[in-house]
Amino acid sequence: FISLALVVAAMKIEQLPPGQQKAIKELNIDPEKDEQLLWIAEHAANVELPPEWVEFEDDDGNEAYYHAKTKQLTTQHPIMTKYKRFVEKVRKFQERMGTVGRKVKPHLAVIMNEVLNRIYRELPPITPELLERLTVLLYIDINIEHDLTRRVKIAIESYAEDQYDIALQAQQKADMDAFLNEVRMEQVRLEVLNKPDAVIMCTEIENQPARVKCEQCKDFFSLEGFASTHSTGKRKNHTTVKCEQTTCSVYPDQLATCEVDNTLFCDRAYEEVATRQPHIRQKRKKVLGGLACSEYSNTVAEVLCEDCSDLYCWEAFIELHRRGNRIRHVPLRLDAEGQLYRAGELLPPEECARLIDRARLAREGGAWLAFQDDQLSTYWYHLSDKVTTPQNPYL
Repeated sequence: FISLALVVAAMKIEQLPPGQQKAIKELNIDPEKDEQLLWIAEHAANVELPPEWVEFEDDDGNEAYYHAKTKQLTTQHPIMTKYKRFVEKVRKFQERMGTVGRKVKPHLAVIMNEVLNRIYRELPPITPELLERLTVLLYIDINIEHDLTRRVKIAIESYAEDQYDIALQAQQKADMDAFLNEVRMEQVRLEVLNKPDAVIMCTEIENQPARVKCEQCKDFFSLEGFASTHSTGKRKNHTTVKCEQTTCSVYPDQLATCEVDNTLFCDRAYEEVATRQPHIRQKRKKVLGGLACSEYSNTVAEVLCEDCSDLYCWEAFIELHRRGNRIRHVPLRLDAEGQLYRAGELLPPEECARLIDRARLAREGGAWLAFQDDQLSTYWYHLSDKVTTPQNPYL
């Protein structure tokens, strides 16, 4: 016998737009068991193709996608792979925390009411304990996803204050959908849209990134891997096309984010090497791909405000510094390679790297997060170690 729940679920799915139905199938989401994950499919159904990919029809009339630089060819939307990883990550988190099947909105309503009650009592709206409960509910690992946790704290504080004003004026209950949608958009942006592409690795030699694609085998190889498999026999006449990837010299399975002395590093590798060899900080650090504006994430930053310790495009800087005390802030010009200029003078390498790293840390946040206690005194809470301090650990 087919259960009534399955029939109802199937009817609901059939009523969805074709794009959402397709996304549900591709992400292997069970409408009954994974009801709380259907929002991910809704986002995936409307995702745009990244600019470096080209869509076309293959010989059978099916959709296909091609990446000109890496020579990747796939019949699956390239962003859908990232959505699949996100779904698997959420499932593992649910299993680890014992929250499989838990409905989000009823539990969110409980937390939101506690937050609003704190505001009614003229207390700071959020505590570490409330934030931990909230992140578990939203599938966010507070121990490692510090940036997303910080954004959730800011979002719930802002939303709770707005809802408090609405409740006072109109006697209405807090609507949680806007808050939930805002947080989920941030999750999709960080976990999917802004997630770096995976490095294509050599199919022959472990831990070596691919540099070429064999036009006959259709496999990817490092130069050494191709030479070892195509030096004799019929394969000797195979031809290759270049697979363009800028990979880290320390962690070859990671894309490089900066270059120092013609050596490529990802962020993690640079920090590790600089810790062992401090003199590297005195050398020019070229940022690859530019830094994003903190207000318009799809726009490259053009200035660094030393007073705000943040990165902006010119439009955002002018918009935020038109009035008040900020009108006195002086921007440092940021060029395409991540170098800073003060009054037209190029800053020394160490100062340049320090200012940019500080701005990125202030934006992305580390493990320490600021709260206020019930006496309105500020303290910092470590999201991983669960300890507090009255001193600002970032100073």
